[in-house]
Amino acid sequence: MNIGDLISKAVAEKLDSAFVEKEVETRIAKLVEDAVDQALRGYSDTGKKVREAVEEALRVDRLDLPSYGATVCAILKSQIEANVATLVAGQLAEDMEELLKLAPKEIRLSELAEEMIKDSHCDYGPAITVIVEPTEYSSTWLYLDETEHHEKTRDCRHRLLIGEDGKISGGWFSHRKMDDGRYIGASYGLEQRLRAFVACGTRIILDEDNVVTSVGDY
Repeated sequence: MNIGDLISKAVAEKLDSAFVEKEVETRIAKLVEDAVDQALRGYSDTGKKVREAVEEALRVDRLDLPSYGATVCAILKSQIEANVATLVAGQLAEDMEELLKLAPKEIRLSELAEEMIKDSHCDYGPAITVIVEPTEYSSTWLYLDETEHHEKTRDCRHRLLIGEDGKISGGWFSHRKMDDGRYIGASYGLEQRLRAFVACGTRIILDEDNVVTSVGDY
């Protein structure tokens, strides 16, 4: 028996049905868990990504193991039925808890300004920008900048149109139009909070026209 025959025999003995089933079950369980986690946290088309991941996982046409694909399909189906619902529910619960921390039902403008100052880490003097500008109608323009103090509204990073109900109805986040579909990517800091306000319908109570924007007795 030559070396090729020895290798073939060893591979055939190793790839018995019990071994294949055990190894596939272990890997499919991890695959399903990772796929759910990535799909839910990716801010993308969940269905499309899951389909692509499953299709990629089942690309076994290059393997000379006719029974392998059927084994993977059967185990994948059972793992999805057993685990996906629980994984999705758990992940959504965590995400919802995090979102509610970012976006309460309502928040006072003075309270938001205090948080902006705290996050600015400024030691003394003007730290942030908060400008309230009523319109001729029932809405109000709110200009915010958590990075520095501006005198002119056009320089502010965030420009929000606040409706009569206190909710954000339009504007710009980080100089990008709020409903600009071309923007892709995660947001952070104040922009993340403002986007959460929009998503959850948070009311911004304009309790003060001229809030404190400085640190110390400046």
